[in-house]
Amino acid sequence: MEEKKLDEQRLQKLQRLLEERKYELEKKKVELKLKEKEHRDSPAVTIKNSGDAVRNTIMKMPSESIEIVSWFVSVEKLFDQLKVPADLQTVLIRPYLSDQAKQLISKCESTHTKTFTDLKKYLLRKLHLSPSVYLTANVVV
Repeated sequence: MEEKKLDEQRLQKLQRLLEERKYELEKKKVELKLKEKEHRDSPAVTIKNSGDAVRNTIMKMPSESIEIVSWFVSVEKLFDQLKVPADLQTVLIRPYLSDQAKQLISKCESTHTKTFTDLKKYLLRKLHLSPSVYLTANVVV
């Protein structure tokens, strides 16, 4: 009788330990899923994924005035199609800017390059493109 009671106590103890282990495993699974989601949503991963998508579809900024406007239009369409977050657009576009555009940006205040729209307006103004060119290419400046 006493032996049976001891066996039951051991069994109950083992069941409690098993339940604790199951709880710990579930908790670790949830924590791992959260870490994976945080990693996936991290700025570095977002920049890399968006950068990879842009890299395979974009050309370097041309030097001809009329081509620059159409280049900006195509870049805007590309960003829309790829759903590139607005806060990453200026970062991703910089490697594709012409040397002249890079020089202009290096000399300007950060307010002119905060958003892609600001960057586009600033560069078009500094490159002395006329308002008729903006309207022809459907670029609002």
